[in-house]
Amino acid sequence: MNSLIKFFATYGVYFYFVALEIFSLVLIVNYNYFQRSRVFSAMNELSGILYDLEESVTDYFSLKSVNEELSEENARLRNDLFLMQQFAYKKAMRQDSVVQMVENPRLSYTSMSAKVINNSVHKLQNYITINRGSKNGICQDMSVISSCGVVGVVKSVSDHFAMVVPVLNPRIRISCKIKLKAKSAQDLSVGQVKDIGSLVWYGGDYRFASMEQVPRHVEIEKGDTVITSGYSDYFPEGIMVGTIESFDKATDDNYYDIKVRLSVNFSTLSYVEVLDYKYKKEQEELESAILTDN
Repeated sequence: MNSLIKFFATYGVYFYFVALEIFSLVLIVNYNYFQRSRVFSAMNELSGILYDLEESVTDYFSLKSVNEELSEENARLRNDLFLMQQFAYKKAMRQDSVVQMVENPRLSYTSMSAKVINNSVHKLQNYITINRGSKNGICQDMSVISSCGVVGVVKSVSDHFAMVVPVLNPRIRISCKIKLKAKSAQDLSVGQVKDIGSLVWYGGDYRFASMEQVPRHVEIEKGDTVITSGYSDYFPEGIMVGTIESFDKATDDNYYDIKVRLSVNFSTLSYVEVLDYKYKKEQEELESAILTDN
C-alpha cells in the first residue's frame, strides 16, 4: 500500500495532466461542430480498419475448414466424373450392335480426400504422409492425385496414416502420353496422342521431371501437355502430369531427353485424393499368371 501511495505521489502529476487533456478534448468535441465531425469521421475510419482486420483474422483461421470442404467436394466431383464416364461408355456400347459391354473396368475408380501432414521435396527420395489409413479404406498401391495432377502411389499404410511415394522419387515411374494440341474447337485430334513414354525424377529441382522412351521421330513442341496414359493399374487415363519445358536428343540419338514442368507444386501441397481402382487385384492376378506361364 505504501508503495502504491509513493507511486502516485511521484507520478500523480502526469496522470493529472493526462486527465485534464482528455477532459479538454471532450469539451472541444462536444461544443464544436467541426472538431466533432472530424473526430467521428476518424473513429468511423478506425472502426472500419478494425473490422477489416477482424474479418481477415477470422478468414485466415477458417481457411483450414474451407480447404477441407473443398477437398471433400473435389473428391465427390471426381466420383461423379467417373460415374458420368461409365454412363457415357455404357450408352455408346448399347448403341453398338456388335460389341455389348456393360462396364469399362478402366473407369471403375472411386476417390477419397486426404490431408498432407508431412512432406519433403529436397531429398533424393521424397515421401508424403497423409492422414488416412487402413481404417479409412486406404490400401497399398493406391494412386494419389491432387486437383492439379498426379502426386504418387501409396506404399505403406497404418491404421490412421499412409506413406506416399510421390513423383519426386526415383523409385516410381509413371506411364504418360503427350497429347496433340487442338487446332480448333471442332478438332477431331483432341484426346489423341503423339506418343507414350515414362516419367521419372532423378533429383534436383522439384518443379521438373524427365520423360523418357519417346522416339525422336515424333514431332513434339515446347508446351505440349503430358497426361497419364492409363497403361497401368495405378492411374486412370487423362490425369494431368505437366507440360514439356524443353527437349533434346538423347545420347544414343534414338530417343528424346524431355524436361517436363510438373503441374503439381509439391512444396505447397496440402490436400490430395486417393483413387481406389475396383479391378486392380483382378488385373494384377491375370497379368501375374501370364508372366508366370512364360
